[in-house]
Amino acid sequence: MADSTDLARDTLLALCAGGLDAGDSETLMALSPADWQWIGHRAKAYRLLPLLNSVLAPHADWPVPPSLRKTAHSAHQHWVFRSLVMQQALVRIGELLDRHTIPYCALKGASLSLEFYAEPALRPMRDLDIMVSPQDAERAYALLLKSGFTRVPGKGDYGIDYAHHLPPLVNEDRVILELHHRIAPRDWSGSLALGERLMANARPIEFQGNTLQMAHPTDTLLHLVVHAAFQHLFDNGPNLLSDIVALEASGEVDWSMAESFAQQHGLLPSLELSRAIVANYRAGHPPTPQPRHAPQSMLDQAATLMTQDPEQHWQRFLLRKRRSLGQRLVEGVARALRPSARDLSEIAQKDVKGLAAVRYYPAWLFERARVYLGAEFKPELNREAAGDAELERWLGRPKSSHPEV
Repeated sequence: MADSTDLARDTLLALCAGGLDAGDSETLMALSPADWQWIGHRAKAYRLLPLLNSVLAPHADWPVPPSLRKTAHSAHQHWVFRSLVMQQALVRIGELLDRHTIPYCALKGASLSLEFYAEPALRPMRDLDIMVSPQDAERAYALLLKSGFTRVPGKGDYGIDYAHHLPPLVNEDRVILELHHRIAPRDWSGSLALGERLMANARPIEFQGNTLQMAHPTDTLLHLVVHAAFQHLFDNGPNLLSDIVALEASGEVDWSMAESFAQQHGLLPSLELSRAIVANYRAGHPPTPQPRHAPQSMLDQAATLMTQDPEQHWQRFLLRKRRSLGQRLVEGVARALRPSARDLSEIAQKDVKGLAAVRYYPAWLFERARVYLGAEFKPELNREAAGDAELERWLGRPKSSHPEV
């Protein structure tokens, strides 16, 4: 029988995959107050509270702590308002780019929340992701700066050769925008191809009297899998499950095309594992077509990563990246002696350069030591990181898919 943490984890993932209903009363009754607290904490950390509210609201008889119901309801109300703000910003961005004849495509959250969820608040957007062609990126970025967006303090000042998006922007309503010119790290063979697909297949969607260019559902599926498996090793939360369920329900995904692209660019294990996780936690609602086999050990590892404590993310990442204790110590000392201007800017929460950056070095060093040394005294975390490294090898992830620690 699964231990308490496994039961809470599996319940949360089933809620995300639409696999928990009134017939699961035995499962629900087995959850302790501590389990519900764990579910609430993870739901808050991964922006799942509105979705949780939508599942719980029709079932007043479920043994859910009143405090969690209240928290989930309040979060839903917050995201109803916040989604309206995000929508307004998206419309203005679309109008600006259209006015200057810059083709664009709204990615992931914007497309999912406005087209495929019952209401936008059920799929909260942390930021807006907009894709433009590389040749248009710097002009579009300059136009956005002139329109009222500003650079997010401490996130650097770089061009299209540094990352797959330009430095994040923010407007007066605190809407953060990432302007993408690529879709993933360069060393993944599908990065350019998927970016070109997203732009070529963008669909005009009528929304509140405006026409917005949205990603095609098949390309959104591929992007979600790349983002979750290649860029985050499934540690960016369980939203992937509800996103795939929403896309699947639309009937607009060309699964044969998605599989063909995935096969060509080394993404097939990630695609099949993603679909297998959904199938596993959506018992009684089998997907069409059925996912191919994915090892149970890989499925369990991904499920654990999806629901890990976010506060341990960087320590776990460090341990799986550098499996040797000696390597971690050597690289840790080397890293401590050469912080980048961007490192210090993030600590300062503003752009700092030259001698002005030196004053933030002690705070940066303290934070590094907390992450590096804290990881060494958590044997359980080390065991989990060993499983993460095995999952990385099984997926065949590009080396540069990892963020720098």
